Amino acid sequence: MSSPEEPRLITAILPEEVDSLALAAALHERFGITAVFRHAGRGVGRTTRRVGRQALIPERRTLFSVCVTADLANPVFAWLEAEARIGRRGGGLIYQQRLGVSLSEA
Repeated sequence: MSSPEEPRLITAILPEEVDSLALAAALHERFGITAVFRHAGRGVGRTTRRVGRQALIPERRTLFSVCVTADLANPVFAWLEAEARIGRRGGGLIYQQRLGVSLSEA
């Protein structure tokens, strides 16, 4: 069973124009967070461009994740959403989840 005090994992899927290194540096400066996970990828979504009748052109995206304490979860989430401009059309996606115990003590 999860508890409200469990740490949270915040994950954002960022468009390519968002500088994830600068975002990580600003996150450290603002909240003192020293570790993030960044991974590049490509995908097709609702805002994917099409040239003429050609197939959809995959967009470059960055997966950006950070683990935070429960008390920092909402402020970091709101800050990331605003700083990365996620609320705009084609701006990506952000979500958070509780991190439960993954291994039981034996």
